[in-house]
Amino acid sequence: MNASIRWFVNNPVAANLLMLLIVIGGFFGAYGIGKEVFPSTSVNYITVNMPYPGAGPKEVEEQIVVRIEEAIYNLEGIKSLSSLKPVKDVALSQLR
Repeated sequence: MNASIRWFVNNPVAANLLMLLIVIGGFFGAYGIGKEVFPSTSVNYITVNMPYPGAGPKEVEEQIVVRIEEAIYNLEGIKSLSSLKPVKDVALSQLR
């Protein structure tokens, strides 16, 4: 290891050329990578957030969560349906 460091110290032109090659290679590599602003991804779930201001957890569950679950349970393409316990006046359901 010390021999290579000593060689670069004694040959500064070679060290600078090596650094230049590494920088140029980095630029070519960066431009060669495929980049997209909005890459295409497949989303296999949807989250539904249902606020019901002023309602208690029991009301939210009975009047919102159960009705939405019943309406979307038999739709084609839904593999699973999960709902979180309503907290205050908001319910959260996730479909896969």
